[in-house]
Order: sequence, then structure tokens, then C-alpha cells
Amino acid sequence: MKYTTKEALKEIRRRAKMIRKKRDRKITNILATSTSLCLIALFATIGEFSGSEVSGMQSAYGSFILSTKTGGYVWIASLGFVLGVSVTLMVKYLKERNHKEAIK
Repeated sequence: MKYTTKEALKEIRRRAKMIRKKRDRKITNILATSTSLCLIALFATIGEFSGSEVSGMQSAYGSFILSTKTGGYVWIASLGFVLGVSVTLMVKYLKERNHKEAIK
């Protein structure tokens, strides 16, 4: 099968896009898994070093069995995580936008 130069370049771009998409999906899965493991480790560490004891006093964080003093640490950790995700998504969006503008 013979390609014209234009068709050949179009096919190369199509295949490169597929390869890039597959690689990005793999990287995303790896990063999502590592982020989940880090979050679990963070909660385990907070629970371990908070000096919490099981007492009769219940708190909103009953599933973690943490003292009420630990709530601030959990709140800060959660906000830090959300902020990190937000910054990552913003950088990714800006990078894709700049890439699309460079192609034009």
C-alpha cells in the first residue's frame, strides 16, 4: 500500500497520539496508586503519633479512633491533599492548552 507524504504523516501522528495516550494512562494509574498508598500511610502515621487513646468520649472521627485534638491534623492533611490535586490538575490543563496552541 502506498501512502502519500501527507497520509503518511497523518498516520504517524495518529499512532503517536495512541502511544502517548497509552503511556499517560499507565502513568496516571501508577500515580493514583502511589497517592492512595501515601494517603493511607499518612492517616496511619497521624493515628500512631497523635497519642490518641481509646476513651469513652466520641468524636466526629470515630472511624479512625482518634482523640478530638487530632481533628485539626486530619483537616490540614485533607486540605493539603485537595490543594495538591488542584494544583496538579491546573498544571496539566495549562500544559495541554499550551501544547495545543503550539501545534496551531
